[in-house]
Amino acid sequence: MYRDYFVTPDWLHTHLHDDNLVVLDVSKAPPAQPADCYQLWLERHIPGAYYFDQDKVADTSSPLPHMLPSPEIFAQAAGNLGIDNDTTVIIYDQGNLFSAPRAWWTLKTFGVRNLRILQGGLSGWINAGYATESGETAHPVPKVFTPEFQRHNAVNKDDVLLAITDPEIQIVDARSADRFQALTPDPRPGVRAGHIPGSCNVPWNTLVENGSYKTPTQIQQLFRDAGVDLSKYLVVSCGSGMTAAVLLLALTLIGHQNVRLYDGSWAEWGGSDTLPIEP
Repeated sequence: MYRDYFVTPDWLHTHLHDDNLVVLDVSKAPPAQPADCYQLWLERHIPGAYYFDQDKVADTSSPLPHMLPSPEIFAQAAGNLGIDNDTTVIIYDQGNLFSAPRAWWTLKTFGVRNLRILQGGLSGWINAGYATESGETAHPVPKVFTPEFQRHNAVNKDDVLLAITDPEIQIVDARSADRFQALTPDPRPGVRAGHIPGSCNVPWNTLVENGSYKTPTQIQQLFRDAGVDLSKYLVVSCGSGMTAAVLLLALTLIGHQNVRLYDGSWAEWGGSDTLPIEP
């Protein structure tokens, strides 16, 4: 199962110069630990990798961070990176699998078919003994990407309002326990502390280790220990729709297909005075 979603550093090193293969650094920093991931990419990246900015390939008219862009905006960005519908795309991040699952979800939502995440991320590449480079990467020859937008992959706040009263749906929150339980202020100014009523808490970083997911058995146990009924339709949420994708991909790895991502997540829900919350 994992081979359908990941490649090893050894595999990527062997195929790095294949025709129609594109490598993307999709790193974003957590709001509580700000960093300039573009600058870090300039300093060190896998040879030939481009930087894919999830805050720019987004709906920049929204006050919320990295909301899904329109199909037209995504298609232009993909084409400018040398990606067409037959391109093999390998993505990685600079951290502990914080942002790669969100990019995976975004690319899948717009119809990128041949897509894998680099196991272990940039650290895994370096630890395997492979070289990096610095500076800008030469611009690729633009291609034409035709989007196949899977609109149903995302839900909005109205869908979530209905979900909290539906016994067949569970909401699962990827934020830390302290944020979920309102024991610490939200890192975003003006956003309330707490969680969506009735939701369960599976902190995203409990599912990963050294840039890789834990075993399917461990993943299942973590969800069950949190009170998640894996037979139900699930909606995953987090602070801004980033680490919710860590949960979504983890659920996908254990064969759970009835799961959708709340794109606005707590940035939208906690930022509203009219939506219900629990401490």
